[in-house]
Amino acid sequence: MLNIQNLHVYYGGIHALEGISLEVPANKIITLIGANGAGKSTTLRAICGLVKAASGTITFRGEDITQASTTQIVQKGITMVPEGRRVFPDLTVLENLYLGAYTRKDADVKRDLDWVFSLFPRLKERKGQLAGTLSGGEQQMLAVGRALMANPSLLMMDEPSLGLAPMLVQEIFNIIKEIHSEGKTILLIEQNARAALQLADYGYVLETGRIVLAGSGKELLARDEVRKVYLGEE
Repeated sequence: MLNIQNLHVYYGGIHALEGISLEVPANKIITLIGANGAGKSTTLRAICGLVKAASGTITFRGEDITQASTTQIVQKGITMVPEGRRVFPDLTVLENLYLGAYTRKDADVKRDLDWVFSLFPRLKERKGQLAGTLSGGEQQMLAVGRALMANPSLLMMDEPSLGLAPMLVQEIFNIIKEIHSEGKTILLIEQNARAALQLADYGYVLETGRIVLAGSGKELLARDEVRKVYLGEE
C-alpha cells in the first residue's frame, strides 16, 4: 500500500532522515520504534506532506505522493493521529469529529460517525462537551475518532498511549486491534515498544535517521539488542 524509497529529510542543517526505505503492506500493522529524535515522527510527517522530502520517493497505491499537499494526501486515504492529541479545545466533541470528515463528499459520514461512537461510547456521551474539558484519555479517543472520520485506508498513529494511565493504555491497544479488524492498515509509532511489537505484523528500528533493524514483531522481540535497548532487559 505504501512504499518509501531512499527518503532524505532535513530540518535546516539537520539531516533528520538519511535515506530510509520501508514498506507498509495492505491490511497489516507496521510499527516504527526508536529513541526520541530517531526520526519516527519525521517519517509520518513526510508521508503526510507536513515536511517535504529533499530526495527519495513516497508512493501510495502505486502513485507518487512525494510532493503532494497534505489535503491531497488525506483525500487519497491517509490520515494521522498526531502526538499530543491536538484536538480543537474550543469546539465540541461532535464538531471535532465532523472536522475529520471535511474533505469527504460521500454520503457515508453518518455511518462512520456511528462506528466511531461504537468504538468510543464515552465520546457519544460527551458529544456536546467542549474538547478542551475532556480528560487526557478522552482527548486521545477523540483524536483517533477524528482521524477515522476521514475514512482512511492507511491510519498513522504517533504515540497513542503517551501520557495515559496503564488501564487506558490497554484500552487504546484493544481499540487499535478492533480498527485493524475492520480492514484498516495501520502505521504505528509507540513508546511502549513491547506492546507495539506484540501487536505489529512487522517492525522497523530507527536510530538517528536510519533504519538499523527490521523484521516481524516476534523476530524483533527476540533480538538481544532490541530487548536491551528498547525493552530494558539485560
